Amino acid sequence: MRTRPAPLAAVVVALLALACCAHGLQQLHRRDPLASSVEIVPDSDRAYAAADPTGATGKPGEGKVTRPYVVRLTKDAKVYRLWAGPEVSDAQGRTSRIGQWWTFEAPSGTLASFRRRYEVCEKWDTLRWVASCTLRRGSVVVIGPGQSVSADTCGNPKESYPKNDRDLQVYIKDAWSRGDLVCPDEKQDYLNDPRDIATPYCAGSMRSTDPSCISVQR
Repeated sequence: MRTRPAPLAAVVVALLALACCAHGLQQLHRRDPLASSVEIVPDSDRAYAAADPTGATGKPGEGKVTRPYVVRLTKDAKVYRLWAGPEVSDAQGRTSRIGQWWTFEAPSGTLASFRRRYEVCEKWDTLRWVASCTLRRGSVVVIGPGQSVSADTCGNPKESYPKNDRDLQVYIKDAWSRGDLVCPDEKQDYLNDPRDIATPYCAGSMRSTDPSCISVQR
């Protein structure tokens, strides 16, 4: 007998009851139609293991999520990622633009508050650029509230982050090789203003032709 997928809202209610927090449910309602655009994938579904909920889950102090929920999108959905920018790459020449950790919620507030909400150590990424991509209908990903990150993990005795049951993180396994994650040319990304990451810094998107901002463009 096939298991009928449960609506995400029902699972989030249970999740938030455990967390003693109603804020996340209110967020989902405010982000409608997102709340009605995903369904929980049962562990009997082959897509469940492929989403890698184990890899998305961290122990206290390690980051990742505290409780993983595997979901399937029933509609296309926007996802957002903050990254280090086109001039920062690893030994293989890859930037941090396409990684495994995203949000459904458009970035807002200060850069420092975003870092706290999503528990991102400074050594992991500068988070100065904003990318917006589309997850296609049928995509299967992991969502969950963020796990705490310790000073040891961050490598800085003055930097640590508590777990956060208020904001859902999105884990897209092997995002860089997936056909269901569709991203525009990176020239559509923008350099954010740390005081308000929803706003380009000095009109600092790669699309800008402002001479004063040439130094931040490719």
